[in-house]
Amino acid sequence: MASAVQSSHTPTRSLAGGGGNLKFIVAGGVIALAVVYLVVMGLQGTTQYFLTVSELQAQGASAQNQVLRVSGTLVPGSLERDADGLSVHFLIADAAAVTPLSVTYKGGQVPDTMSDTSAGDVEIVAEGKLNAQGTFAANDVLAKCPSRLQDAAPPEEHDYAPPRGSQWQL
Repeated sequence: MASAVQSSHTPTRSLAGGGGNLKFIVAGGVIALAVVYLVVMGLQGTTQYFLTVSELQAQGASAQNQVLRVSGTLVPGSLERDADGLSVHFLIADAAAVTPLSVTYKGGQVPDTMSDTSAGDVEIVAEGKLNAQGTFAANDVLAKCPSRLQDAAPPEEHDYAPPRGSQWQL
């Protein structure tokens, strides 16, 4: 007679069958780390503040060949345009600067508010590198509008002021 043998076989999970879930977890972790890395690198590039001319000069040779943003006021009479129309040379300074900083910009058009007639009032932020000769080679130049954004400016100089003689009432 045949005897019935009962085996107490319990099912076990093999790594081959459960490895699919593990693959998804690992892939999700890699994607999450990549997103975190991209966010950190993006914030690092946009949170770079500017230095004043005197702060840049205080750093000396350690500031050379680093991408920096420098802020200063356009020195009157220093704006020179090359004959090719693409290069501009000018000086910027701040109240604490010993000497003005020479800036060269070869990016084409500069902001309309940059002119020798408004020099002394124009605040400049230049982004670029300081070379060994002490000249700041700018890749980008920004200029603050000298009078239109100031609270003390007459209402006619604000962009939002209605034209004289118009129907608008303030």
